[in-house]
Amino acid sequence: MMFAVGQLFFGPFSDRNGRRKALLIGAVLTLIGSLSAGLADSIWGIVSSRAIQGLGAASGYVVSRAIIRDIYGAKGAAKAMALMFTMVSASFLAAPLVGGVLLDFGGWRAGFILASIAAAAWLASSIFIIPETRVVAPDAKVQSIYSVYLGLCRDRAFLSYLITHSIAYGGVYCFVAGAPYLFIEGYAFQPASYGMIAAAVMSGFLIGSLTARYTSHRWEMNRAILISVFTMICASVISVALERLGLLPVFMLVAIEFVFWFGTGFLAPHTAAGVMISHPHATGAAAAALGFVQMCCAGTVAFAQGLICDGTAFPMVGGQLVLSLTALAAWRYLSRK
Repeated sequence: MMFAVGQLFFGPFSDRNGRRKALLIGAVLTLIGSLSAGLADSIWGIVSSRAIQGLGAASGYVVSRAIIRDIYGAKGAAKAMALMFTMVSASFLAAPLVGGVLLDFGGWRAGFILASIAAAAWLASSIFIIPETRVVAPDAKVQSIYSVYLGLCRDRAFLSYLITHSIAYGGVYCFVAGAPYLFIEGYAFQPASYGMIAAAVMSGFLIGSLTARYTSHRWEMNRAILISVFTMICASVISVALERLGLLPVFMLVAIEFVFWFGTGFLAPHTAAGVMISHPHATGAAAAALGFVQMCCAGTVAFAQGLICDGTAFPMVGGQLVLSLTALAAWRYLSRK
């Protein structure tokens, strides 16, 4: 919760006061929260420390996207954003493996120690390495946070990228929330085996983002978005049809899910770049709105999957089909001139 809400604060804050100052504050909060959680001796101490940690981490999540827009501009944002999504997806794949090793050898506090080291490195780089990339004109008019977000929500182009990105991103959370029930409880896989399956599927996002990096100069952004969404729809239609016919073995489901995640990974850099370039003078606020709405959509999808899970693949793949079609409809409607 604090991670999502924190983005709404740090986005406009970085537009007004600079990216570097927002990163410094975020790094300090993350370091304090991580150390406090590692030293906590009660569940409430961990929860409150995690809230501080999440608030600080929101700064890095949102400001990094704004910095990409500052440095690479409208033309290079998609390519640079693709590299960022590739690195983020690689960290998601590595995190469970690293976490498992830390838990085995150092206990639950070891994870917070590593997070503290990462936050300290973040703080040091913000002090000594990262330059200020946000240039504010001397006569720039300071708007209230409410006015900034209201202006964003009135922009049809901004909304087309924001909503398409968030709804499509919700499709991967159908797998994140539904797959553990399906594979472990429905198909009786061991947790370790499920971890390998999840890693294989999620690697599609990494490869999709990497592909977007090397094709962004060839395909116009809006065309790439349509290709991505159609890829997700085709994968979902095939999986739903095969599931209803009883012809969806595990290896086929994994392969189709890989394609779905590939489509999402190819989509995300383009829609995120579209959000960033739509309002060059409020890039931080735009990044914050994207992160907040994305998190809300993901949480809603995860909650819904928990309610409708029935031990079959249909709730998961059916949800992905509905979300993919909704993303396409939203894109076609909002991107019209």
